[in-house]
Order: sequence, then structure tokens, then C-alpha cells
Amino acid sequence: MTTQELVEQFIEQGRTQGMAQGTIVLYEARFGSMPPALRSAVEAMRDLSTLQKWILLAGTGKREEVDDALSAGAAGRSS
Repeated sequence: MTTQELVEQFIEQGRTQGMAQGTIVLYEARFGSMPPALRSAVEAMRDLSTLQKWILLAGTGKREEVDDALSAGAAGRSS
């Protein structure tokens, strides 16, 4: 692996971690403490486009919609 590839991988990892933390912070600002199972699903997610959808939903959706989407994401990872 080249240095450039390592740098790009590191940047992508930072983006996903930042997006995951943003989703958690936004969720908790709107709805209170995030249930542990949902927090685990968000922290484990590595797909940036999914995290982008989740953060938008956390900022605009109803709690039930957000919980359902995050739960479905957790179930999709384990199958």
C-alpha cells in the first residue's frame, strides 16, 4: 500500500467517525440519550452514504423514523 493510499484511507476513516459522532450528537440534542443498541449501530457503520442519510434524518425526522432507520442498519450489518 502506498503512502497516498494510507493517507486516503485515514481521511475516509476520519470522515466516517466524524459523521457517526455528528449523528449521535444531533440525535441526543433532539431526542435525549441515544439507546445503547442504536449508538453501537452508528459507531459500527462504515458506509459514508448511510451515515450521511442518518445524520440528515436525525436532524429532520421524527424519533420513531430515526430509531427505525438506525435499527434497520444494525440488522443489515448482522445478516
